[in-house]
Amino acid sequence: MKQQVRTIPGKLVDFDYYGYRLPTFVMQFKPSVYQDGDCYYAVLSFEEEHDVSGLGTSPEDALIDWNDKVCEMLALSGPLRTSLSTKNK
Repeated sequence: MKQQVRTIPGKLVDFDYYGYRLPTFVMQFKPSVYQDGDCYYAVLSFEEEHDVSGLGTSPEDALIDWNDKVCEMLALSGPLRTSLSTKNK
């Protein structure tokens, strides 16, 4: 599968993940953090169609939002969950 370049707004933030008490998924996957003006984005991208991103007014808020989205994704039922589970076989 051809990888596509994804444009993320703003600049990459050098974030110290160990300086904060962050959720388990954040510490395990360490999504990248970007700043665009007053907004921060936490992004982990395997493929463009499977991005997981969070938004916040600080890097920590964006990472917590990202963690919440991962938890929501893992709790999904139906076609998406079936699609994700069959990809891993």
